[in-house]
Amino acid sequence: MSIGYVECAHCGETVGTYYVTCPYCGYKLAARKPTTGMDPLYGMTDSEFYKRFGSM
Repeated sequence: MSIGYVECAHCGETVGTYYVTCPYCGYKLAARKPTTGMDPLYGMTDSEFYKRFGSM
């Protein structure tokens, strides 16, 4: 399994997917689903993402 990286939704820094909280700002990152591996956007589906954040 390779290490994945995501962008913190709070500060925008790139952090490893193995973090529970952002090491830069302390923002609690959304829980990953361990059975699905490294899903983009913390495992959100497209509809969940747009419902929560809207189009960016």
